[in-house]
Amino acid sequence: MSKTKENGSEKGSNPLRRIATVLDAVAFSSSGLTLQDIANAAQIPVSSAHRITNTLLDVGYLEAAPNKKVYLTGPRLRRLLNLSFGDAPIEKIASPLLTELANKLQEVAFICRLVAGKIKLEAFAFPQEAPSSLIHPGYEFPFHATASGKAMLAFQNEDFIADVLSADIPRFQAGTTVDRAEIRQQLDAVRQRGYAVNDMEFDPGVFALAAPVTFEHGDVFLTVGIVGMSARMHSRFEETEMATFVKSTAGKLSHLLSSHR
Repeated sequence: MSKTKENGSEKGSNPLRRIATVLDAVAFSSSGLTLQDIANAAQIPVSSAHRITNTLLDVGYLEAAPNKKVYLTGPRLRRLLNLSFGDAPIEKIASPLLTELANKLQEVAFICRLVAGKIKLEAFAFPQEAPSSLIHPGYEFPFHATASGKAMLAFQNEDFIADVLSADIPRFQAGTTVDRAEIRQQLDAVRQRGYAVNDMEFDPGVFALAAPVTFEHGDVFLTVGIVGMSARMHSRFEETEMATFVKSTAGKLSHLLSSHR
């Protein structure tokens, strides 16, 4: 009798509401939920939780942790959350951080964003007291030849990386790396040190350094960078010093945007 009553109640409820409740429960858990946890949070039978969870796994809204005992938000849902930021909040929240970074290094600071498989310029800031000539970060960011491109690509999944490297890889300058194996080595180095550089690989005489803005589960769809004339920047700062400032800004931006979300 109890089982029939339970099933009847489940059939009378809204399926989308149950799915939304499951997604809410998992999204609010930073360490993931077991199947029993999901059933308890959504107030549904374990069998229903199992069915809904499997469906959400199939479409990428959830993913199983390596131990297979807990479930986390999946890559497809995280991409939707990325799109939900919109343009204004990022630029507004990041503006003070970008200005601070630009003033510290006396060069142009900027943010890039991954949108539909391509990198676009999201925001930038000029230093208050600047040299006579500043470099605009531009609007093209090839994955293999720019600091932001490499910092972004290094933290995408293997399918994404393989797709990028299967396309044409043009040589923009003498220092542009076009060998796919060497590019992968560069991406490994980016992951190890937490930043990427472009020293006259895309534009003559131009140096840029960028770091990923890392969110929960290691997601990266934003980068923070600094750009200027290579000779001038290296005459004033060591690369590691520039990297420290940029990585610090990226960390602060991740915290602020996560809180905002």
